[in-house]
Order: sequence, then C-alpha cells, then structure tokens
Amino acid sequence: MDTGEAGASGITATQRAAVEALLRQPTLNRRVRERAEMVKAAALGYEVGAIAAWSGRSVRRVRHWLARFAESGVAGLADGARSGRPAKADDAYRAALVAAVTTPPRDLDLPFDVWTSDRLSAYLAETTGVRIAPGWLRALLAHQEFVTGRPKHTLKHLQDAAAIAAFETDLAVVGEKGGRRPRPVRIASPG
Repeated sequence: MDTGEAGASGITATQRAAVEALLRQPTLNRRVRERAEMVKAAALGYEVGAIAAWSGRSVRRVRHWLARFAESGVAGLADGARSGRPAKADDAYRAALVAAVTTPPRDLDLPFDVWTSDRLSAYLAETTGVRIAPGWLRALLAHQEFVTGRPKHTLKHLQDAAAIAAFETDLAVVGEKGGRRPRPVRIASPG
C-alpha cells in the first residue's frame, strides 16, 4: 500500500505509522493511549462495534474519536481544553514552591527552622501573590514528590558525647538488671 493511499478503514500507512509511534511512548496518557488503540484497531480492519466492545466505550464514542483522528490526525486524540477556572498553581508558582521547600527558612531570613504547610502557604502568598490553602499546598508537594509530615524534634545535638559513652560502659558493667544479684528462692515449709 502506498503511504498516501488510504485502506478500507480510511487510514493511510503514514497515519498508521504515526499512531504506532505514539503508542510506543512510555509516558503516554492512558486516555490518549486508549484512543490510539481504537484508531489502530480500525486501521487493522476491526469493525466499530467490535472496537466498542473491547474498549468498553459506546459505538458513538468510538466513531467520535475516529472522526477526530480523520480530521486532525494524532493531535486530535489529545484531550481538549478543560472548562472552568485556570489553575492558580502555574509553572512559576510550582518553581517558587520547589525553591522555597529546598531552602532552609533561616536562609530566607525567616524566624523559624522548619517549614509547615501554613508557613509555606503564607510565605508563597507573600512572594508570588498567589494564595493557596495549606491542604492544597500539601497535595502540590505530594505531586512534586516531596514528603510531608510532622517534624521530629530531638535533643541529641545538646547531649554530651563523652558522658553518654561513660554511661554506656557503666551500664555494660552493671548488666541489664541494674546490678542486682538473683535472690535465693524461698520455699514455704508445709504446716
């Protein structure tokens, strides 16, 4: 078949090659992958009803994606623009978030040592002008693969290492039970 000539499905060899190249992408969105599989099945000669049966979509929905592909090619399989308000956390905000989280608060002349979601939200609202609730900020941090949780404060840095070593040697000499010797067992006499 010639690259410009369409087969029985109306899909040319060039278009089919583009779909197969798209399907080889490891980071392909699952919705786009499903749509590309529909197009590939149509190129292989499967009927729309059969494609709808194995994909779990309606015949109307399969025809919709095949028509979008015929009209716009591989680009037509992508998700369209979503309705609603645009996201507040754009790329600039996410970059500011990563920069703030990876910088100790003291280096930013802040009066605390540990970031909390409230403090981080207030700091980013001040520096970027975008206010995001602490709960959503934690979700953004998780999406950026940062780990959140309560800080574990210890006093280890205040302990004297020499005193601890002396204590551990004393404890080893005395033993686990604190140096007690076992007492003899008393047996009560009958009577």
